[in-house]
Amino acid sequence: MASKNPRPHNRKKTNVKKVVGYAIIAIIIIAIAAYAITYKSVENLGSAGNVTLSSNGSVFMLGGSEYAAYMDSGNTLYISKQPAFINPVLAVSLSKGVIIHVNYMSKYSDMGIELVSENGSSYNVHFSTISQSLAVPPDSTQIKLISSNETATTTTIAPIIPQSSSSGSTTSTTSVTVTTTVSKPNGYDSALSILKKSAYYSLMQNYSELYHNTSECTPALYNKTYEANNYGSTPSGPTTYQNASAFVPFNMTYSINDISGSLYRVNYTTLSKSTLTTGTALSMAINSTSGTISNVTLSGIFKTLNQSLLYQGYLNAVRVGGACGIYVTT
Repeated sequence: MASKNPRPHNRKKTNVKKVVGYAIIAIIIIAIAAYAITYKSVENLGSAGNVTLSSNGSVFMLGGSEYAAYMDSGNTLYISKQPAFINPVLAVSLSKGVIIHVNYMSKYSDMGIELVSENGSSYNVHFSTISQSLAVPPDSTQIKLISSNETATTTTIAPIIPQSSSSGSTTSTTSVTVTTTVSKPNGYDSALSILKKSAYYSLMQNYSELYHNTSECTPALYNKTYEANNYGSTPSGPTTYQNASAFVPFNMTYSINDISGSLYRVNYTTLSKSTLTTGTALSMAINSTSGTISNVTLSGIFKTLNQSLLYQGYLNAVRVGGACGIYVTT
């Protein structure tokens, strides 16, 4: 007579495999973005365009936002808005000639994705923007949000091998240090959940994206943006592109560290060309048991500010718009 007892551990093994798989996906997405920043410019599709994707992936601009994406052999597209280390990854199942309506962290679809053609390990994918005002429902059965109870750890992997240039020379390769994910104790998960529910989390996400997008701000675009928002006056002194780009950070990351027991420390750290605005910009203590946040301290680029002023500053940068908005309003 067959045993009625279920086989042990199968579900646990499956879950572990999923977590490992998601960790690998996170590594690939971040490595793709790191490679694009280091070795090549980012293609701007405007409101629509085709991108050639493979396991090497690509980074591109669509509708004013920057994305990193790659395809696997099962016609699944993995895509993340930049910066990848704070934005989720979507897994989108594609079929040739079918437009999948995707909502990237929005209620209605904000992009359409279509697999145009494939050739071995190379895929030609069409991306297009969709206005939220059209209220197009997403194809939810074809979309999976990749997230889990995980935290950051540092891993070093080899980058994608650069292609040979037209002169025949090939860019040398170096290792790229990226951030992936591994399981952590429940206290960390609680601290992260508490952080994500705070007003500071979404605000810092928005600032991080503004800082990251400054890589697209050129002197000519800065001058044009400045003049358009200052009644035609020309930037001078501390308001010139050279001074603004040196002062405003171009990157921001965050970390969560266990201080003692259920107490965790969150630090948001910026990078800029100036020592005055490089380093800790925001720190706070989180009690994972009581769910409280305390000792919120603003420093560096945020010194002398408070949450209200930070939010107003973000709104001002968005109002100005473009890659230079944060330069003009800081």
